[in-house]
Amino acid sequence: MSFQEKSNLAVLAALLLVFGAYFGFVLPGIAGGGSVPPASAVGGVLVGPTVVLALLLAASHALIAILSPADAGETDERDQLIQMRADARAGYALVFGVFGVLLLLFLEVEPFWIANALLGAVAISEVVKSLLRAIAYRRGI
Repeated sequence: MSFQEKSNLAVLAALLLVFGAYFGFVLPGIAGGGSVPPASAVGGVLVGPTVVLALLLAASHALIAILSPADAGETDERDQLIQMRADARAGYALVFGVFGVLLLLFLEVEPFWIANALLGAVAISEVVKSLLRAIAYRRGI
């Protein structure tokens, strides 16, 4: 397994862990009668998952590089092609999510829901990208 493939699997696991935990904790609490934070606090609510994700990714990539230093940072044409195809296809998921967020804006939904919908669109797009990369590495191009 190449460094890029290991890196991609680490990204996929971190995305699922962080955003799964975030949305699994925040959304049921609010849907169950909890209060929606004011617009001024929405940014603070979204910073936590971003910081945790960055720390997880840095630690996992450092660990992968330590365990296989010869492969660290090497990319070949196959890796680049897999990344380009996955990026292009995951872009469709992002565009679909952004149109959903625009719909929420037109419906004048609270900023908390708009911010979470945007975060969800980005998270889903990144998960789709990582899944497509994982499939391409296993099946081939």
